[in-house]
Amino acid sequence: MVAIQYTERGPAARIGAAGGALTRAALAAMEAPAHFDPHPWRWRIDDDRAALIADHGRRAPDDPDGRLLTVSCGAALHHAVTALAGDGVGVDVRRLPDAAEPGLLAIVRCTGPIGTSSRSLRLHRAIAMRRSDRRPPTDAPIDASAEGLLRAAAQGAGGGLCPLLPSAGRFAITTADDGPRDWLGAGEALSAVLLNATAEGLATRVEEFLPAEDATRLAWSLPAGAGRPAVVVGIAPAGRLSGGGGARR
Repeated sequence: MVAIQYTERGPAARIGAAGGALTRAALAAMEAPAHFDPHPWRWRIDDDRAALIADHGRRAPDDPDGRLLTVSCGAALHHAVTALAGDGVGVDVRRLPDAAEPGLLAIVRCTGPIGTSSRSLRLHRAIAMRRSDRRPPTDAPIDASAEGLLRAAAQGAGGGLCPLLPSAGRFAITTADDGPRDWLGAGEALSAVLLNATAEGLATRVEEFLPAEDATRLAWSLPAGAGRPAVVVGIAPAGRLSGGGGARR
C-alpha cells in the first residue's frame, strides 16, 4: 500500500499550498524511527488536512496488541508536525479522533502560515541529519543542561525521559499509562528526544521498542513514579559511541 493517498484526483491535491506542505511532511515522516520495516503507517491527504492511519497489515509478529506499531506511528506524527513547523505552517492536531475508527491515529490540519524560529528550523534540519548509531555507549554522560532540554522535549511531546542507571547514556522513553494514546505519545516523545539531541550535536541510537512484557520487566529498574518504559535509547556526546557504525532506524 502506498504511504500517501489523496482523496482528490489530479495534481491540484499535491501542488496546492496546504496539500504540498502536507505531502512534504508525510515524506519527512518516512525518516522517523520504526520498530519494523516497512513503515507501518500511511497518510490520507484531503485538502488542508492529513490523516495518519495505522497499517496493521505491516504489524510485526512480536506486536500482537499494536503497541509497537502505535509508538512508531507517534514518531512519524511528530516528524511530520516538526517538518510543518520548519516549513512555516501552523497546525491543529487531533489524536485518536474517532473511537469507531481505531486505526485513525491522528488528523493534522493546516491552520495557516506561522513564523519560523531558529529552533524550529534546526529541528527540521535534524530530520535529515539524524542517524541511529548502533555502537554501544561509552561511559560518557551528556551534560545536565542537555539532559534537561531532552527531558523537557519528551514531556512537551506527551511522554517522559528517564535515565537507566547505572549505565551512562541509556534512557527510557516513558508513559504515564499503557493505552493507545500513551503509545502514540511515547512515539512523539521519542521523535522529540532524537531530533533535539541531533540538533544539539549529540549521538543517538534507538536500542529497543519494548513489547508489553519487556516494559513490565524494565519498569522495576526505574525510579518510583518514572512511568512505564516504551522505548530504550542511547544518547551520548558526539563521537562517544564505541564499536561499529551508524544506521537509520
